[in-house]
Amino acid sequence: MRRVLTWTLVVVILVVVLVVAIWIVPLLLTRHPSAGLTAAARLTAENNARTPVVAALAVVGAAALTAGVTWRATKSTLQGQEIDRQGQEIDRQGQLTDRYTKAIEQLGSDKLDVRIGSIYALERVARDSPPDHPAVMEVLAAFIREHSHEQWRPPEPTTDDLQPRRTTRPDVQTAITVIGRRNVSYDLGRIDLTGARLTGVNLTGARLISADLTGARLTSADLTRADLADADLTRADLSDAYLTGAKLTGAYLPLADLSRANLSHAKLTGANLSRARLTDADLIGADLTGAYLSGADLTGVNLTGADSSTAYLAGAEYLEGTPAPAGWVQDPASGRLERAGKEPGDAL
Repeated sequence: MRRVLTWTLVVVILVVVLVVAIWIVPLLLTRHPSAGLTAAARLTAENNARTPVVAALAVVGAAALTAGVTWRATKSTLQGQEIDRQGQEIDRQGQLTDRYTKAIEQLGSDKLDVRIGSIYALERVARDSPPDHPAVMEVLAAFIREHSHEQWRPPEPTTDDLQPRRTTRPDVQTAITVIGRRNVSYDLGRIDLTGARLTGVNLTGARLISADLTGARLTSADLTRADLADADLTRADLSDAYLTGAKLTGAYLPLADLSRANLSHAKLTGANLSRARLTDADLIGADLTGAYLSGADLTGVNLTGADSSTAYLAGAEYLEGTPAPAGWVQDPASGRLERAGKEPGDAL
């Protein structure tokens, strides 16, 4: 109805314009008393006035008709291109769905190479389709949580090691590697790796920002230069782990086991290490600005060159006879650190 009314109005306006241009205007131009024309001369003058007007209207009409035809053709072309684009997008989404479904099926294969191939296929889907990225990462995280506890075929024991060391399954290593190099800008939530058993895993340079690693076992893991900012590592086992240059800004590590861990030059700004175990850990050159280490076990820790000037160390265990960090002293009775100059009864 709106279209009919619009075109009706356009037709009425055109008719009015034509009547005014072809009939009324020539009459007004030739019938003024000052013209002093006879009837025959007036008729000739009217016709002479109409001729250029009609010619001009014909040119305008032809131009309008050509523009209309061109516009309709262009519109049809654009509509066709849009339909083609939508069709291509539907085909692409269908292909992505098929690839995703096939990769999920292969992830449950009993053949290791098929499982690894499916993990790489899922990574490709996550890269090609940002909307599918969160679902792919959830699938891989669930795969790691479930299968990291399964014992992988252990290496042959050596004469010095009667008990073969546990190693990370190759497919689990592949999955965690893919997660570690994902495009974090596509994340919609935290990577959930709670309770994962990742002994000896290689996560060099991995991006695990805000990941949930509560209770995860990362014994002897290589986390060199890994980004674990704001990650939750409550009660995580990081003993003997390599965290050289790792970013642990704002990380949450209460009760975590970092004994003998290499944290040299690690960034622990604002990290929570309350009651964490750092026995014999290497913190050479580490940044502990604003770190919270209340009740932590710092026995044998190496703080050479570390910035602990604003770290909170109240109640931390420290090796007797070892110089305490600047601003802190060791309580002779408990052996724990307390602020220098603290009077009896003062708060820690």
